[in-house]
Amino acid sequence: MHPARTGGSRTHLCALARNGDTHDPDLEDQGYTIDPAGGEPIRIELFFRPYAFLEPGDEVADRNGRAWRFDAVWDWRPFDGGQSGTPAWPLALLSRHGEPTPKEAVAVARATAVGSHADELERWSGLTLARPAAHQQ
Repeated sequence: MHPARTGGSRTHLCALARNGDTHDPDLEDQGYTIDPAGGEPIRIELFFRPYAFLEPGDEVADRNGRAWRFDAVWDWRPFDGGQSGTPAWPLALLSRHGEPTPKEAVAVARATAVGSHADELERWSGLTLARPAAHQQ
């Protein structure tokens, strides 16, 4: 689900997909758009967001000392120019809009003390009945 602004202060929720549908960021038209101010009765409840402890643009170091940029839920960029992939937990927050606060750094370290990217992926897939597009995993 991606919020998008369209003129003035109106916000639409774009790229909503049915349970079991896989979102492909390379496709322009897919899913549904909802106007929260529209006349449709809607109820949206967020019950899980992978990597909820990170924000887009966060930079982290993994347990192997490799630095990564978190751009979106399944979108990791290694700084060393090597093969893409996913960082090995635990993670250390290096940057969040500059120097992270101690509270932010502790929250990321605590959230990744156990588990892995594969665990986040499996939990999300179990709830959505979908998998991220192959190039995003």
